[in-house]
Amino acid sequence: MGSARSSGPGAAARRQQPVPWREVFSGALGRLAFGLFLLEALTAVQILVVATVMPVIARDLSGLRLYGWAFSGGGLATVITIPLGGMAVDRIGPRKPFVVALGAFAAGTLLAGAAPTMPVFIAGRFLQGLGAGGEYAVGLGAVAKGFPEAHRARLLALIAVAWVLPGLLGPSYGALLASTIGWRWAFFTVLPLLAGAGWLTIRSFAGVAIPSPEDRPLNVRQALLLAAGAAAFLGGLTLASVRATPIVAVGLIVGIPAAIGLVRGASEQPGLAVGLVAGFLLSFSFFAVDGFVPLLLTRLRGRSVAEASIVVTLATVSWSAGSWWQSRVSGRSRPRTLVSAGAAAICLGAGGVAAGLLHGTPLVIPYVAWTVAGVGMGVAYPTVYLVTMDRAGRGTEGVAVSLLLLLDSLGVATGAGLGGAAIAIARNAGAGLRTGLGAAFGLAAVAGLGLLALTPALPSSHGTDGSY
Repeated sequence: MGSARSSGPGAAARRQQPVPWREVFSGALGRLAFGLFLLEALTAVQILVVATVMPVIARDLSGLRLYGWAFSGGGLATVITIPLGGMAVDRIGPRKPFVVALGAFAAGTLLAGAAPTMPVFIAGRFLQGLGAGGEYAVGLGAVAKGFPEAHRARLLALIAVAWVLPGLLGPSYGALLASTIGWRWAFFTVLPLLAGAGWLTIRSFAGVAIPSPEDRPLNVRQALLLAAGAAAFLGGLTLASVRATPIVAVGLIVGIPAAIGLVRGASEQPGLAVGLVAGFLLSFSFFAVDGFVPLLLTRLRGRSVAEASIVVTLATVSWSAGSWWQSRVSGRSRPRTLVSAGAAAICLGAGGVAAGLLHGTPLVIPYVAWTVAGVGMGVAYPTVYLVTMDRAGRGTEGVAVSLLLLLDSLGVATGAGLGGAAIAIARNAGAGLRTGLGAAFGLAAVAGLGLLALTPALPSSHGTDGSY
């Protein structure tokens, strides 16, 4: 936002104290905050249940070779709908695009639950990703437009806290269904609750004014090229064959220029381009490990799905706790300091999980290590989003947030996809699952170290002009 709103000693004093929660939940915007909270909680249930029961799904559908695509497929789909959602909320408001996105997510949930084969399951996850991308772009665009700047850290913390109860119950719920009536009900039982939360959120959007069209729309063509290039690159690696080399090359040729073009388009706003790259590296480093920890615990360390679900719960709850703490200190802490601390925690967590590949390592180490990584993600993730919202130009908040969401989702898809590709390559080479997981965790560490190297370039304070 403009310097007139964010500079001066009075603004600095206001930023030193967190906004009272009663202000966040007051009036029409308070109803919107509650609606977004409920929808986030249900989305969290779905994501955590899938992460927990994926080993069972891969076994039942004979799809271990495509394991990574169950995560990266949805992430790649969000790359398509995020820019569309960001532009839509800037042009026509949030209500109509949100209805379309919610419908796509519900249809994908139904398809994934009924899938007879792994490719059909991945198609359902892809459709879920299309809907989720639109939902997140519209929801966060509404936050950036409708809520005062001082409220945003609280809103992002509230969204993170929406993961606490799902984090405590979701993995165990998924494990219970998988071991009793079947993993498919982990999808079917979400649909009625999703409809109710979606209805409440759609009604709440009445409190957000429809903005005027922005002057510089996000380049949808580049976003689609980026998604296509990433899909080709990851798909070629998953095939793990010399014949797939041209596919990998085409993916790089198409995707890299598109990514550079998207980030370069944001370089006019000070600090925005660096924040976008940081968002990509942050998601890559975390999700190159997160989806594979249950696989390590069940396949290599002999734990049950229920026991493996505990690590998902711990990471989720610690992420929420880190975000809650971040909302209290973000006004008086430098963004680069918070992101650096978060990146260091993720690197430490990846190292601890990798140590679990050795049979002599006590199992408590990967559990504790990934809990620490969750705290780091909770601290760094909302900080990157606050930097982006602060640096966005007036009237383009939806586009700026959607661009970060775009690279964030690409980081999720690329981290999970390259991790899955590492497993496929190792299996085809006869090296085994242990080697593939080690390579995936190594990629996460490299991305985390890259983020640490980038953090000095992040803004040292809040506000478009670099000051409070």
